[in-house]
Amino acid sequence: MAILQFKPIYKKKIWGGDRIKLLYSKQESQEISQVGEVWELVDREEELSVLEYPYGSMHNLHELWINKKKEIFGKKSPSASRFPLIVKILDCQLPTSIQVHPDAEAAKSFGWEKKTEFWFFLDVYPGSFVYLGFKEQIFADQLAEIIGKKEIIAYINKIPTLRSHGLLVRSGQIHAIGGGNLILEIQENSDTTFRIYDWERKNKEGLSRPIHNKEAMLSLSLFPYSPKLLSPEEIFILENNFAVKRIELGFEQASFHPMHGDSFMYLFVCEGKIRIEKNLYKKGQGILVSANHGPLKIIGKEKKNEIITVAFP
Repeated sequence: MAILQFKPIYKKKIWGGDRIKLLYSKQESQEISQVGEVWELVDREEELSVLEYPYGSMHNLHELWINKKKEIFGKKSPSASRFPLIVKILDCQLPTSIQVHPDAEAAKSFGWEKKTEFWFFLDVYPGSFVYLGFKEQIFADQLAEIIGKKEIIAYINKIPTLRSHGLLVRSGQIHAIGGGNLILEIQENSDTTFRIYDWERKNKEGLSRPIHNKEAMLSLSLFPYSPKLLSPEEIFILENNFAVKRIELGFEQASFHPMHGDSFMYLFVCEGKIRIEKNLYKKGQGILVSANHGPLKIIGKEKKNEIITVAFP
């Protein structure tokens, strides 16, 4: 049985901001400007979550996955060679690019990685929004005329965002995050993103980021999509590879979880402070509770305590 913490990985982005520093006081982020992403949990060749404290002879997420899969991650663990999820914080001071992640069919055909993701809005500035899915069916010849151009924005749903609400973003759907959103993102283990339009911006060297119109044409769902912003009470997501749940606790209110070996549970403290056993975890901290932990009791330590949990479905 174990409760594990990992060292965050900070990513500078052209659209990043400073709210991660201000809200979560993550020490390493203080020295980095425009922190756009914090990778809280990841097992990839290019990026790997390292344990705050070693677990026996194991020092990172991949070693745990290879050597202690059943004990730590549970009987529901898939046969994947790497831990199949990524958890990130996104601080979008400016809008991200208009983009798409390939769906399963495109990924299989071209050797890409599919990615469905869930966004939980940790904080939003007034008037914030996201783009997600086409309003109406788009035909290939239409798409060929507008892809890579500003005109494509008029064809995409624009959804106002609210704090503590959520949105499921399926692979194949065109999307972008507008400026002002701070998001906890739970996603399949993929880093395949095809950029469609990037607001004609350039970096400090005067260079534009690459655009992937050919790949996007092969990946986009052209059918109309009606996204639904989920209220706090509706956040109970069951996807093929992940389950996400929101928990809200008052002061000294408790939440009980059997942890009988089926799945790990990753907890992220969105608001307030919680106690598990003798340890306190504050806003902005994430922990991984092993599947074999046994009965787990989470106690709220402030007036309002908000937690997002992630597990295998």
